Amino acid sequence: MLRTKNRIHLVRNGMLAIALLSVCGMPASSEEVASKPKVRGAILAANDVTDGRLQELGEEGFNSVVLLVEGNAEEQVSARQGAAKRINSSSLGLCYWIEVARCPELADAHPAWMASLQTHDEWRRLYPDAPKPTADQVMKTYPWVPILSREPFTAQLNRIEKLLAEMPPPAAVYLNDLQGAPSACGCGNTLCRWTSDYGKRRTTVPLGDDAATLFVEAVKKVVPNSEVIPVWTTECEKHDGATDGQCAGVGCYDGICWKAYVKQLAPLAQANKHIGALAPYRAFKRDLPIYGEPCGWIRFVVESFAEMPKRHGADGIDASRLTLVLQGWDVGADDVAKQISVATESGVSGYVVAFTEIQQDWKPKLIHWR
Repeated sequence: MLRTKNRIHLVRNGMLAIALLSVCGMPASSEEVASKPKVRGAILAANDVTDGRLQELGEEGFNSVVLLVEGNAEEQVSARQGAAKRINSSSLGLCYWIEVARCPELADAHPAWMASLQTHDEWRRLYPDAPKPTADQVMKTYPWVPILSREPFTAQLNRIEKLLAEMPPPAAVYLNDLQGAPSACGCGNTLCRWTSDYGKRRTTVPLGDDAATLFVEAVKKVVPNSEVIPVWTTECEKHDGATDGQCAGVGCYDGICWKAYVKQLAPLAQANKHIGALAPYRAFKRDLPIYGEPCGWIRFVVESFAEMPKRHGADGIDASRLTLVLQGWDVGADDVAKQISVATESGVSGYVVAFTEIQQDWKPKLIHWR
């Protein structure tokens, strides 16, 4: 492995740059080794898992590949089986990444199971041409099917069991989007996702605040020899409540959002040693001057897990329990290197860089609810 002090080694594909800390030709000091995050993963789609790419990642200090597991078409199953085999034949560990709530497959098959957009209409600034629902209709958030209700909970669990069938056992399975859908209250903020139905027009049977915890426990039974890591998204911030902010004047920060967030996160944190924290700062439009540096929002994410639960009657989650999910798509090599540097400085247990896009978009869709 090439070692240079305060230099950036660029991978041939131009996507990644990692700051290497040891002197050329000399081993890293014990302090440097101790401060290095234990988990250093790269999220890849099956088609991107080539022998050459795996070698590059190993040379750059990654120790695991988090394989995106999606779709049950024959060619998809074959592709991920081949990718898993190549990873297991490399020097890198094998992990899986599964999107839960954002699921076009279930949204198309069961539109009534999707999260809804009710109460607040501020989201309409994003979709000004969206129609108004009649008394027999409800606006849904396509294609988000959260596990916060009974029907999708069971269907999502069955889907994941099928996705993992005939796959080699991984070291860990990352479950993303165990919360509600973006713009949960209707404010339009992608980070506002504490509920799936903030309104009276229900098309599913709601579950309790421990839904995510129960779901993770159920998945653990599917992969008993692997760690299951829930990936959580932080909530809004005070400045989002400005009329030109992400919440567009809705008082989410001081309202129910963080309170409900903590009620769902607290039992999950008690049942799981490690928590993933979704932090693609550019995708979430958090590359703002108020954070002091382009990816400074990553520091806020870490701090929010430590501080916000304590403000609402629960125990804080220390940085040493967090694995940050960083943005590796649609950014440059220097950007990735800076994110890794900030994550490392924050004292987290690990990071995974998503080189394949983690889709978080949504659009309104009317359905009949009665």
